[in-house]
Amino acid sequence: MGKPQLSVNDLEYVADMLRAIAWVKTDLSPASAEALHELEECLGAAESALRRVAAEMSTAAPAGQKSN
Repeated sequence: MGKPQLSVNDLEYVADMLRAIAWVKTDLSPASAEALHELEECLGAAESALRRVAAEMSTAAPAGQKSN
């Protein structure tokens, strides 16, 4: 069995899930405000990086063909 490959859609899905977690972070009580702030920053950075990689993968695909 070959090595599984992530597609642009996979990366965008994970980025969407990270955004959803950041959106409902107040539901994560009794976590401290400091921990929630750190979580929000880290999730935002991870989401941004995933979207950038997905965008670069999309533009690297040959014309008329979506990357994986």
